[in-house]
Amino acid sequence: MNFKQILVIIGVITIIIGGLYYLMSPYQNCLRTVEIKIEEVRNKLATETDVNRRVELESEQEGFFNQREFGCMERTNW
Repeated sequence: MNFKQILVIIGVITIIIGGLYYLMSPYQNCLRTVEIKIEEVRNKLATETDVNRRVELESEQEGFFNQREFGCMERTNW
């Protein structure tokens, strides 16, 4: 094997490990979960007509935005 082949193999292994980390990372899982919750609240907001309920949903959505920015980083460790 020459030097270029070794570099290609190391590069492929690095990409595979990076992809697996991205798929299994607790941080990424937290972000995915929060994104799903945000989408659910957006869908509810799109159809809600009661003003008081809209205020509650907007507050809930703001909480999810904060969780996405700060909460996932604090809650997840390897």
